[in-house]
Amino acid sequence: MKLLIIRHGDPDYKNDCLTERGQKEAELLCERLMKENITEVYCSPLGRAQETAYPFLKASGLECTTYEWLREVPIRLNLPLVELGIADSDEAFWPWKSDPRFFMKLEKELTSKDSWDKNSAYQTSGISEYCKMVFSSFENLLKEIGLEKDGILYHLNEKCKDDVYWEKTNIAIFCHMGLGSLLTAYIANITPPLFWQMFCCLPTSVSTILFKKFSPDLAFAKIVSFGDTSHLMSIGLDYNKW
Repeated sequence: MKLLIIRHGDPDYKNDCLTERGQKEAELLCERLMKENITEVYCSPLGRAQETAYPFLKASGLECTTYEWLREVPIRLNLPLVELGIADSDEAFWPWKSDPRFFMKLEKELTSKDSWDKNSAYQTSGISEYCKMVFSSFENLLKEIGLEKDGILYHLNEKCKDDVYWEKTNIAIFCHMGLGSLLTAYIANITPPLFWQMFCCLPTSVSTILFKKFSPDLAFAKIVSFGDTSHLMSIGLDYNKW
């Protein structure tokens, strides 16, 4: 069983759509995804994600389920900028673009699974509750697929115990940088602040998670690639688009 977490193409945020480059990226992404034997597709409701998924859905004939909880993280952090001596800027507030000095000052707290969500910046902004909602929604989706997360293990229901279903099921999720990183951090059991601080995925990047059985009732997950954009080599990469 395979899960692909895919970021949308180069965005026109103002109009919530893809740029001309983003449309080309989506076409190249489609060529790649057609080789992945995908069986189920889920997507954010935002236009840039929907437009990214469209070429693949058209080519494959698959239907897509849209979930509100897959939209980009809509909440900004309440950072203590004055205390930290950080210049006030729009980017400093987004969870996946917060000033690294904030992370460095609170590194021990923000890398602990027991304390990261208790930090005042995450509590007062609502990020802590938002993450819990996303994690719960993702758990429900995994259960529908047949997996019940238990730490780094996954209990298999009767659906996943069927070898034919297990081998043929490959899932694609079209979403966003912040949200996709949040899902990947959850699978990896890494705190969101640490993952957001250290990992970045470019437009139409693909992160691949493989689920492997090691008993009739249990499986584990391995992230075999994160943020892969090899399908864009023909048009080059733009590392400023993050």
